[in-house]
Amino acid sequence: MRVGEGTEDRLAAYSALVTQWSPRLDLVAPGDVVRFRQRHIEDCLRLLSLAEGCPPGAAADVGSGAGLPGLVLAIAQPEQLWRLFEPRSSRAAFLEEVVRELDLANVEVLAVTAQQGAARADLRRGHILAVARALAPPEESLRLLRPLLAPGGTAAVFIGKNARIPSGAEEWLDGIVIQSSVAEEA
Repeated sequence: MRVGEGTEDRLAAYSALVTQWSPRLDLVAPGDVVRFRQRHIEDCLRLLSLAEGCPPGAAADVGSGAGLPGLVLAIAQPEQLWRLFEPRSSRAAFLEEVVRELDLANVEVLAVTAQQGAARADLRRGHILAVARALAPPEESLRLLRPLLAPGGTAAVFIGKNARIPSGAEEWLDGIVIQSSVAEEA
């Protein structure tokens, strides 16, 4: 996917930080460091049109890890507030470093699990979009995202090639399923 020059520069800087820190923090598989742009950034950018089509409001990346897909989308869409949920302190610290280095005013790093976030009044039902990549099996990922969604919000989950599409979800793009929240879910 093509992005603007300023976005491309920030994505390159982010990639460099992942390359620098990955050996110590196990951010991505060693073989993926060399092909980080193709394997991870390009894959995450496939969600950009979904994010851009959402109404105004905060978005959440649950189990953000190395910042995938939340940091990539926050870089590509600087007007969107992104909350990165990452309970592992070393990875949350890495995400904070990326936010500081790239001066990403639209990103908030939260060292919490999905369940802890859903228990907080300021986060529960507070996101128009919630995404997960490599968090858990698809059905479990959607279950974890739903409490974070505002009414009418959308959950998006990356799935493997042979994964079954969860009940109530639909394939949005190859390898990505979505599910909309409904007002009755409290």
